[in-house]
Amino acid sequence: MPLRAWEWVRRVNWRPWLLGAYALSVLVVAIPKGLHHSDNNFLIFDASFRNLRAGRDLYAPHPDQYIDLFKYSPAFAVLFAPISVLPETLGIVLWDALNTMLLAVAIVRLLPDRRGDVVLTLTFLEMFGSMQHSQSNSLLAALVILAFLALEAERPIRAAIALAIGTAVKIFPIAGAAMALAHRRRLRFALALGIGLAVVLALPFLAVTPHEVQAQYASWITLLPRDAVSDTIAGRGMHTGGVPELAHLWFGVRSSPFIIEVGGAVLLVLPLCARWKQWADPDFRLRFLCSLLVFLVIFNHRSESPSFVIAMVGIAIWYAASVPDALTISMMAATFIIVSLGASSAVPNAVRVGVVMHYRLKTLPCVIAWLVMQAELWGWRVPRPSPPALAARWRARRASEPAS
Repeated sequence: MPLRAWEWVRRVNWRPWLLGAYALSVLVVAIPKGLHHSDNNFLIFDASFRNLRAGRDLYAPHPDQYIDLFKYSPAFAVLFAPISVLPETLGIVLWDALNTMLLAVAIVRLLPDRRGDVVLTLTFLEMFGSMQHSQSNSLLAALVILAFLALEAERPIRAAIALAIGTAVKIFPIAGAAMALAHRRRLRFALALGIGLAVVLALPFLAVTPHEVQAQYASWITLLPRDAVSDTIAGRGMHTGGVPELAHLWFGVRSSPFIIEVGGAVLLVLPLCARWKQWADPDFRLRFLCSLLVFLVIFNHRSESPSFVIAMVGIAIWYAASVPDALTISMMAATFIIVSLGASSAVPNAVRVGVVMHYRLKTLPCVIAWLVMQAELWGWRVPRPSPPALAARWRARRASEPAS
């Protein structure tokens, strides 16, 4: 690129354009879906509260309403109620807008400078793909980032609320509680998270009788392990299964996915526990956030192709907050090409389905990037400068009142 053109690119304020693209994508995707009743995922969410109020088993098949099964918590049905009472098109627009724009806001708050623009750009395709299926993945990524920011600002209750809501949507955001280990008010956070989970999970009591709530939770708990066994190995459709399925498909490993997930969780938190003297380093905490976001996808035996927006956000933040070198650039390029472009309509269907999806290639660059992040948490490479906003928060934190 000529020097003058590069200088022009650097001087332009891309933030309004990027946020506008995120907002416009909601209208482009959501309105046609609503007009043509074409999104099965939204139909599942939309019917959940009505089924709960009617006393129907949320986790039984309802072929007259939608395909597949409702697999979220009973609390999610109540959380979705304000959208389910709206006309379908408006409901889809608001749901997709909530997912998309909350993620954009979280990224901008985390990296308010040009690095935030880089992350918005690199994650756009994955966000767009998740939104096409009206998935909740962008919302979950945003809630984890907002919980991180709340902990950085010494707001453990806000962090607990964000993670409690995320856990009610899908269980795995509870892993974000590990971020509190690096903060002084971890005990207050643990108490707030326990109360927050209890309150959120008790929301169905506002809609139905205690007996019905008990039956719904019993049905949900029964469904989870059965659903995991049916779809984990040799998954179908959009399922990638993360590391458990990759290990089976590539190496013939038939170990329980839960064993692999527990092993991954141990590897995730081990550097956080062993290198506790680094907790005061904003860069260390930020890299742990990135590692956590990737972990939530690659060690999830129920991960699907749209789930990878969470991992892409983590890798893009890691890249944007790093000093660009051969490793970071090559890792980001490989991830973007395989994860975002490789699974999109930009490549021939034979390659997308027969190679990328068949061999679960979306998982591979994310696993490699996660291993690099973990190695950095162990001190493998020279620490990089932390984002100014995080460093400023830490300095202000150190000057505030003593730990409580």
